[in-house]
Amino acid sequence: MYETTPETVLKAEDALRKKNGNNPKLKLRGPMAFEKGTYALISSIITEGSQKKETKLIATGEAPVLENTSLALSFSLNPVQSKLLLESFKMKTPDVSIVFDLSFTGLTESYDAELDIDWSEAKKSQAFNAGVSVYFVNADVELGFEKMRRDNAIKLKVNGSGGMLEGLLNTVYDKLLNLMFRPVHAEKVDQQNGMSAIDALLGPNGPLSSRKTTGFGLNVGYQLKEMQSEGHSHLFFKGRSTVQRHHYVVFNVSSLYQRYGSNPDYFKDVPLWDPTFQQREIFIGVDGDLEKEFQKMLNSVTVNVRKKHQSGQTTLDSKLINKDLFKAGFKPLSMLYGWDADSNRTQWMEYEYMNIWQFQGGGSYQTPWEKSSAAMVNVFTPFTRKTILFDGDLAGLQSKGVRMVSITLNYPFFGRINRPRLTLRPGDNISEKTLEVTLPNDVEEIDYEITWQKSDGTILTKKGKDKFGLIFIDELPTQN
Repeated sequence: MYETTPETVLKAEDALRKKNGNNPKLKLRGPMAFEKGTYALISSIITEGSQKKETKLIATGEAPVLENTSLALSFSLNPVQSKLLLESFKMKTPDVSIVFDLSFTGLTESYDAELDIDWSEAKKSQAFNAGVSVYFVNADVELGFEKMRRDNAIKLKVNGSGGMLEGLLNTVYDKLLNLMFRPVHAEKVDQQNGMSAIDALLGPNGPLSSRKTTGFGLNVGYQLKEMQSEGHSHLFFKGRSTVQRHHYVVFNVSSLYQRYGSNPDYFKDVPLWDPTFQQREIFIGVDGDLEKEFQKMLNSVTVNVRKKHQSGQTTLDSKLINKDLFKAGFKPLSMLYGWDADSNRTQWMEYEYMNIWQFQGGGSYQTPWEKSSAAMVNVFTPFTRKTILFDGDLAGLQSKGVRMVSITLNYPFFGRINRPRLTLRPGDNISEKTLEVTLPNDVEEIDYEITWQKSDGTILTKKGKDKFGLIFIDELPTQN
């Protein structure tokens, strides 16, 4: 169980008061609510062809953020590695740790700065000349951004004191990271030559060592997006803004084996050749975001498992996930299939699964049957939330006679079309005006239409497409 001690809370409260002029009225109201979690299992195992121990990233995945939930891990090791891992559990200080990346929404400091991105120069810059097929790690990305600054592909203008420049640069780089890159899983980084995933995770510039709370968290790899924009982008950093922050918690398994090593519910050696044990239990792992989505757009999720045996028979099982499941505290779900003339051990471990998503309002989505041999079916939402930012000179539009700007987005969502709208007027703080869209995972691009209404009654419209999450509203179309 992960808890914050009362002493730590008092120290944090005292530090907060000192930072704000020793104001005695300042109090911590309660804990932050984590929105999403990921994990990484790290251990030292013997590599093939060598007797040296090497720190390895054994498994990564989604971690639960709901109270009373459990996490099941499944990974493949050869006999030597498996034996060493078990022996490591038996040590007084086991070399087995699990890292949790728990994300939450926070606030930046108050800044007054402007960032100019010259996309033509960005393309010419050799900062990321390896292209979109290569995965970068944290150190590569930061060095690349620094080179773009030296090449004048990005220019940062700070108004007032530059005393908080380091914090401002972290905020700027975090914004650039989301504009130019998408996160990739650690195992893809390991497939390339160069720095491994574990080096990127534990190295001096990695998320666990650098103490940085922004970025993509334990997704240690980054893939460059297609840079199709031209011209300039102007991003304004005025006042405070919300930002996704990451909190890292590292646990060592400690005395787990000393306490439970003799309990077969915790540690069990299973003779795989014995028919008595030839029953497979498949657990269902639930993404931490799922409970919140039942309040917003989900009715239910049905998880189906299908096992085709060598006898010709088929085992089918299904489990229903809905909001009632979370009311009394989520308990792990699982499904079983047995042995039925399955002489091929490798094939017996394989099964198929399929999920059916039912949305509020009548929409539905069914995933195709997918093969797996893992001990857990992870249920991830088939959609992602994306914040659309808007940029432009509202004062300049007012001088051109524009009294109102209306932006309408248009994008598909599993059988229906969503059309959120935002209205801007002179005097609005454009940095606070955003729209949140929910896109299917295979959709990156959205359509938009901008309408400008002038004081003389003239209406101008412009249509376009966006996949970067940034729309400029001060580029008026030419009047006929």
